[in-house]
Amino acid sequence: MKRFVGTFLVALAGAISLPAQGTTPIAIVGARLIDGTGAAPVDDSVVVVEADRIRSAGRRARIQIPGGATIVDAKSQVLLPGLVDVHCHINQPPEDMKRYWLAQLRWGVTTMRAAGNDKPETVPFFRQTRDGTLLAPRSYTAGQGFSVSGPYAGAPVFRPATRDEARTNVQSLKAQQVDFIKIWMTTPKFPPDVIAAIIDEGRRQGIPIVAHVTDVASLHQLADQGVTDFLHIPRDQPVTPELVAYAKSKRLTFAPTLANSDAAWFYYELPDILNLPMLQDALYPRGRQMLGDAARKAQTLSAPDLSQRKARLRDAYPFIKAMSDAGVRIVTGTDCGAEASQITPFGHATHREVQMFVEAGMSPLAAIRAATLDAARVITRAEDPEYGSIRAGKAADLLLLDADVSVGICHLRLTRNALPDTGAHAKYCVSQLR
Repeated sequence: MKRFVGTFLVALAGAISLPAQGTTPIAIVGARLIDGTGAAPVDDSVVVVEADRIRSAGRRARIQIPGGATIVDAKSQVLLPGLVDVHCHINQPPEDMKRYWLAQLRWGVTTMRAAGNDKPETVPFFRQTRDGTLLAPRSYTAGQGFSVSGPYAGAPVFRPATRDEARTNVQSLKAQQVDFIKIWMTTPKFPPDVIAAIIDEGRRQGIPIVAHVTDVASLHQLADQGVTDFLHIPRDQPVTPELVAYAKSKRLTFAPTLANSDAAWFYYELPDILNLPMLQDALYPRGRQMLGDAARKAQTLSAPDLSQRKARLRDAYPFIKAMSDAGVRIVTGTDCGAEASQITPFGHATHREVQMFVEAGMSPLAAIRAATLDAARVITRAEDPEYGSIRAGKAADLLLLDADVSVGICHLRLTRNALPDTGAHAKYCVSQLR
């Protein structure tokens, strides 16, 4: 992996030797190109990268390779945009933050958004990821979010008791130059007037709002006041045509956050994945200890309610399918790094979330778009963001794989350098997709 200012070529198909920053163009030749827009893949493609931008991309017959360009032979491989995760947490000391950011890069996640547990002293580090100072995914933060009693003991959040206090808190976030405001709509909830003050002051200060929502009433409460960006989904009632129509009319977006719940048993069931050094590097120490605890594993896998828990998680699938089919944006957001769970790894969880979108009924290409261009659109609040797709003029965040994810989404993982030849991960995915 090599960074060219704002450029990442993450080669999950094997090591690639690239020239020093800015010295010469790079031509990635022969790959099957999945550009992130949902368009059909392009076989035998050429993508030319110069400095931190994609200069051109398309079929080999239509793209001119500059003289003197460094050639990356990507025949039989697949090229897609770097992945985007809109729901992460990384409340750690600065050196640990840098280590977990590198873990995300190793899994091909080139953009992340930290949702509400970041102390003021760490906020500047997020800006450094976007100006080339730090080798890290392009990263955004809400700083301290707003939560009445959570999300865990000692979390760095605001707990305003009055409207005026809420406005002062938002003004503090503005002074810190955070990228957005996070509200947890968990029980117990803030009084409606405090929520209204947070939203109104956020609007006055030009800071967008993102909300954790799991019930329809809270969704309506916030969406009616202009909030459009939601983490999790309403789970208190089945999805209805009326709710789908409402979400579409309000231009809502959802990051269902499936991988966090799935992690409770997924890594125990697939020890080949759990044994990957790259996965271990993407977990907090306590998370590694929890997943390595044989007694905890046995208790989890033998629990009498395990099948019911899995079924409850899959209850989210009709919501995802209905909203996606209607054109309501569903995007990747995993809760990776969440302190409350400890066992949702940076990077790999993003891969798992994409797989679960396909299990829910999205096509592989739609699921990839959800993890690239659409997730970038949600973060930037722009329809044509500078990253998230492989098109001329866009940031060159690129992910090279040695298996075709447009055919089998379970190939969205390290193949040559990661899993042993047992194929346990692929077998799991096939069984889930039947």
